[in-house]
Amino acid sequence: MKLKKLTVGLFLFAGVLFLITGLRDIFAPGFFNVSPQVKSRGDIIFQFVAAVTFLAVGYLSSLKKPVGANKEK
Repeated sequence: MKLKKLTVGLFLFAGVLFLITGLRDIFAPGFFNVSPQVKSRGDIIFQFVAAVTFLAVGYLSSLKKPVGANKEK
């Protein structure tokens, strides 16, 4: 049970980080960036797609029933 909560939390955390990174690259390109290269539109779109994917996986994995939940004793 704890592993499931940890996994869901990490997926949601990764999704939020990708979302923040995408917003940062739109509104403040180059801020906290080691590389002097500015991100292209495709890179920013990829960050938002990755954010939505991680958030969706985190949400859907929180809905999944544990293995063996329907077994009767």
